[in-house]
Amino acid sequence: MKKAIGFMKGHPLFTGIIGVTIGVAATKIFVENTIGRIAYMRIILALAMCTFVYLISGEKSFEKCHKTTGYVFKWGLLTIIPEMLMLLGFLFILVSGNTNVAAGWPLRVLLAVIACVFVGLFEELTFRVTINDALLYRFRNNKNIFVWIAIISCLVFGAVHVISGKIFGSPATLGMAALKILSSALCGLCWLILYWKTRNVWGIALIHALCDFTTFLQSALTETQVSLGGAENYTGANAGGLGVYLFQIVFGLVFVIILWKKVGKTIDFDEIRKTW
Repeated sequence: MKKAIGFMKGHPLFTGIIGVTIGVAATKIFVENTIGRIAYMRIILALAMCTFVYLISGEKSFEKCHKTTGYVFKWGLLTIIPEMLMLLGFLFILVSGNTNVAAGWPLRVLLAVIACVFVGLFEELTFRVTINDALLYRFRNNKNIFVWIAIISCLVFGAVHVISGKIFGSPATLGMAALKILSSALCGLCWLILYWKTRNVWGIALIHALCDFTTFLQSALTETQVSLGGAENYTGANAGGLGVYLFQIVFGLVFVIILWKKVGKTIDFDEIRKTW
């Protein structure tokens, strides 16, 4: 066991690949469609990913934040404006009486909060921290390493939200899946920039949790099946679905530009190479 642990600590790229593979495979093999099951599974996966991150980066990934959680929230909240607007629309419909509130909704909302916290933590540890640190430690001296980290991290993050045989059901479904990947990738890029600037995985995980909560709350209040964003749940080739994705993509592009100008350009990448 000690030899195995020592090997994994000495080979961060190998450890990162194993960690991400296990995390993604677990979410696809053990499919959960209730809030309680999602909460239970993501708690286990978050703890597992903490172990992989510790093997790759040690304690510094959890202790050495360069910026406060308040700083992360200041910028991070702007990245989820589309989701917040959609939640406000749902709450307006709910208050108007056009949708019935599910029985036992307080418990369901509490479970949704727990689930979202650990979904956010698991996904940030997996798709931001593990991928970034594993690649950076292995290819620290590569002049384009941060570009490669951004491409790999964001594409994996986007693709994992739509991995399913159902996306090949029709050209329309495949097209919607591509839009979903791009939308998620842009959001992931924003959070990656914040991670580079702050190294505050806790703050970014909370922003991620709040983003997911806008969807989970709807399921909790109406007792509908929970969706974690798979393309099979976005198969409607209609103007409404297309409009939502296009809005998210346009907003994501605009905010990536703003965040890069305001935050990204202040990142000392040479310092990150030396001390991360």
